[in-house]
Parts: sequence; structure tokens; C-alpha cells
Amino acid sequence: MQELIKQVLLGASVVASVSAIATNAAFAVSLTGATLGGNAPHLRYNSNSQYTYTDSSASLSTILTGNSSSPTGNIELFSNSEQSPISPSSNLPPSPSNLLPAFTTFYNFLGYNEFTSLSGQIGDKDITLSSLTAVDWFGAAAVTKARQDIANALSPTNGLTLSARINALNLAINPLYNSPNLATNWFQEALGTYGLSSNQSDFNMFLLAGGFQRFSDPNISYVNQDGNGLLRIGLAGHYDAAALLKLPSNPNHPIQASELVKVIYNDQPAQYLYGFTATQSGLHNNEAFGNSGSSYNGSDHSGNYELTLQGEAPASIPEPSIVLGLMTLGGIFVAKQKLHKS
Repeated sequence: MQELIKQVLLGASVVASVSAIATNAAFAVSLTGATLGGNAPHLRYNSNSQYTYTDSSASLSTILTGNSSSPTGNIELFSNSEQSPISPSSNLPPSPSNLLPAFTTFYNFLGYNEFTSLSGQIGDKDITLSSLTAVDWFGAAAVTKARQDIANALSPTNGLTLSARINALNLAINPLYNSPNLATNWFQEALGTYGLSSNQSDFNMFLLAGGFQRFSDPNISYVNQDGNGLLRIGLAGHYDAAALLKLPSNPNHPIQASELVKVIYNDQPAQYLYGFTATQSGLHNNEAFGNSGSSYNGSDHSGNYELTLQGEAPASIPEPSIVLGLMTLGGIFVAKQKLHKS
């Protein structure tokens, strides 16, 4: 009898231990059933041990297999964000001689409603990640008003002098700052993260240089979820984004800012995710170009920004080794029961 009690207690202890392992085992699930939507262009980037490179034939399931330790490839949503006619040809601040073209370009961006989306399931829940439009940044009413005022100021029939025209154009975009919109909140947070203050002039300069377009096209490397339901979204970007924010670069103190991604998870309201901390990805875009005054030059996939969003914990499925252990343990009990009966 004493030996039987020992066996029962030992068995109960093993069952409890295995059950705890099965319950608490950290496991991750990745995006499944990935599809692309929207009408804006996109680019697929594959990768090797050093570089990312465009590969239109790469499957989404291959591109999105990374994690923070190994981001691998990525898919760029809204890949025409830095192209004419919705973005300036240079990301330098506009000079007095090209102010009117800069306002025209911004007017075009305000009217551009196309986007690219990446949709799928994670932990049996639907998720959609999208690029941003001007409406996301500034709000629909503000976009309509600014676009109308810019059009009126640019009209050749209004009889305005050049000075009066530029003044009217500035008045058209000024309300986009100091408003409860994503653009103002993000711009202030981006500068404030590095101890810098923002103002109307800096905001307008960033806006007219195409800054918001350049942060509207996220490069998604991976979408994973851990056992507690935490979603981890990796964005490929600049390890040092100083030039994109129109700030001087210091290699010893990189200024980091991710692009933004719009996320709709499990049919909940959209959230806009971004971050100001990057880890080195170990990768460079070997097709990136260099423009005078830009920070491209092969560096635009050098940083990995991992953004998080709390989701619902996926159904826990014990690992095969745990299941095998339980089956073996069950077999031992059955064998002992038969032994005692005999």
C-alpha cells in the first residue's frame, strides 16, 4: 500500500509539472492568410544575410517570417509616397523660389485617398495593417478646408501678388498645426523625445518638404503574437532618421523614428502605431539611392522598430513533446493498474 501511495503521489507530481509547462509555455504565432488590399502601389523586399532587395515574386509568407532578432524581408505599403505628383522631388526644405510648387504638391497629397493594406489572421483574430492618407494625419474636415483654401490661393484669377499669395497659402495650412490631430501630436512627440520643441514654422517646413508622406509608408517585416496575446509588429526603417525629420545627424546619437502604421485588430477602432526606438537589423537596402541632403544611401532598412499592441491571447496548444509526455504517463498508469489487477 505504501508503495502504491508513493507511485500515485509521484504521478500526480509529474502530471502537475507537465500541466504547468503546457499552460505557461511561451509560444508565438505569426500572421496567416496574408493578403494585400487597396489601390496604392507596394514593394516586396526579400533579404539575404546582408541586404534587402526588391523581389516582386517573393511570397508574403516568406517575407513576413522574421522577428526582432532576425527581421528578414519586408513589404512596403504605399510605395509611391515619395514620388511626384504627391511628394516633392527633393526632401530638402522648400526655398523661396519653389514655395508654390511645394504647396501644389501638398495639395495633391491632400486629395490622394489611395492606400495599401496587409490583412490576415493572427491567433484566430482578423488584423489589417495599412498605410496612411492625409485624412489619417489631419482629419477629413481639415483636409477639405485646407485643400479648398490652397486652391483659392493658387488660382491665377484671384489677382494676388506673389507675397499675398504666399501669405494666403500659409494661412491655409496653419490650422493643421495645434489641432487635436495625429500630425501635430506625432510631430511634437517625435521632437520632444529628443528634447526639442516644435512650433508652427518647423511644422510647416516639415509638411511642405513632404515629411508626412515619407512617414505614411510602413515597411512591415513581421507580425507575431506571444502566448499572452501581445502583438509584435516589426517595421523596417532608418536606424538614424535625423534627415527625415529635418534635423542634423550625429552618428554617436542617432535620432530614431519609425514610420506609422494604421492597425485594425479584431474589428476594433483603428489605432496608429509608431515608435522612437530601433535596434540594428543587420540589413541594408542595396537598391536605396542617394540624394544630396538625404539619409538614404543604403541605410533605410538598417533599423528595426518593434511596435506592440495588446491583443487577445490565442488558444494554447501544448507542444508535441508535452502531448507525448502526457500520453506516456497515461500508459504508465494503465500498465500499473493492470499489474495490480493481475
